[in-house]
Amino acid sequence: MKTNIALLIEQSVNELDSLNKGLRLTTEEQSFFCEHFKREEIKKNEFSIKIGDFENYLYFIEKGILRYWTTTSHNDPDKEITFWFSFPGEFANSYFSLKQKEPSIINIQALTNCIIWKLAKQDLVNLYETSLNINKIARIVLEDALVRKINREIQLLGLSCEEIYKELMTKNKDFIQQIPLKYIASYIGVAPQTLSQIRKKIH
Repeated sequence: MKTNIALLIEQSVNELDSLNKGLRLTTEEQSFFCEHFKREEIKKNEFSIKIGDFENYLYFIEKGILRYWTTTSHNDPDKEITFWFSFPGEFANSYFSLKQKEPSIINIQALTNCIIWKLAKQDLVNLYETSLNINKIARIVLEDALVRKINREIQLLGLSCEEIYKELMTKNKDFIQQIPLKYIASYIGVAPQTLSQIRKKIH
């Protein structure tokens, strides 16, 4: 059965938004979404964008996990730092590159085989200018990202590595087991060996 990307996005956004009674896309908006969002399969380890490239799309994840990462200082340019994950039902992109028209300073890479839906930048601009609902969606998604970002900073400042891992497992248990230990360790800020000891202690 063909996926209705408009209804998929509508459902996902309504699960995030606690301030309104529910967003309902108009028939015209649904048609626009279905016509302009393009389905794409990304194989494990492939990139949706690399450092230095320009972001030209907004992505919505139907299936799979994306990892956001960058490199460290010039002292160890090969070391990867994982700082974010995106899961099914979430939007993804190199936001500052898309908004500021600058080269991306991050990589976004598939951790699993993924199904994503791409909306071209100009189509997104057109929606912002003509659709109240797409502006509501943008607000809801950005507010959720801000809350998650603040929560992550609070965790790093106030929780132990074990507590951060437990919370990550609680919220994303079905997906975390698909992520290699070294990437979770980088996200938490510990060595893989330390995280391995934490996992043995908990499980």
